[in-house]
Amino acid sequence: MRKSTRPASSNRFGTRAEWTLATYDITRRNVYVETSDTTYSLAGEIATKGIELVGAVRPVENIKLWANVALTQARYEDFNNVVDPVTGAVVSWTGNTPSNVAPAIVNAGASYRFSDWRWPVELGASVRYVGNRSLYEDNATTMDAYTTADVYAFIDIPGKEFGNPAVKAVRITLRVRNVTNAIYAAFSDPGYPDQVYLGDPRTYEVAAHFKW
Repeated sequence: MRKSTRPASSNRFGTRAEWTLATYDITRRNVYVETSDTTYSLAGEIATKGIELVGAVRPVENIKLWANVALTQARYEDFNNVVDPVTGAVVSWTGNTPSNVAPAIVNAGASYRFSDWRWPVELGASVRYVGNRSLYEDNATTMDAYTTADVYAFIDIPGKEFGNPAVKAVRITLRVRNVTNAIYAAFSDPGYPDQVYLGDPRTYEVAAHFKW
């Protein structure tokens, strides 16, 4: 495997903003690729290039905005003489993109914290975009891009409220995932090229974290 990664470049502007940029160029050779639930084929080379950017900013004291973007290009550079498990024909998948690899993934979110309340509360929301992906190594079927959104609330309770000096703080989290109840293909298993795994529907979560 050959790996060329440019060191991440980052910067911080006091406590108000920060960002990180990283690039990579990875080549993997002689990789076994699952082509059915019982068969693996040898790919001579998989080449992957990408760039990632992460940033966050606090325009005012209690507001935080953040985002990250990942752009990826992955290709089979040497994947010949493969027996297609569906047709039985000998094919070449050189130049194809491995299954489940999205060319673009974007996450972004915002939050507001009521820090001067007796029990500080933070309200936030985030969105996630995942681009088109191939269902299988032949690239014949595309899993459509999707966008999901989450909302949440944190309630931070100081440990002194419990009258126990061992408890420093308690955080109660309320979260709704996939708030729009979007239906989407989350990923596929190359061993079953005619199936997809659907993403979770709208989900409600309640959690408590104790800090001792």
